[in-house]
Amino acid sequence: MTNLQAKIKEYKEYKRMVEEMQAMIDAIADELKATMVEKGESKMIVGEYKLSYTDAKRETLDKKRLEQDLGDLSDYMKVTTYKRFAVA
Repeated sequence: MTNLQAKIKEYKEYKRMVEEMQAMIDAIADELKATMVEKGESKMIVGEYKLSYTDAKRETLDKKRLEQDLGDLSDYMKVTTYKRFAVA
């Protein structure tokens, strides 16, 4: 195995570990949220920790509707170029 292959293997192992840990974090967060919902609380103080589980709102433009109403939007499109890294 080459040094580069070893690095790729190490990279993929760490990525797998991160995914595992994220799944654990998500499971704990789900338990905490379920407890808050069960108690009917959107904010709680537990010892030194403050928990909040509140509604959030995000407003976005509806591109499909804008195109229906205004037609071609290509004059308003902004294109950015970036590099993407992938290991398969």
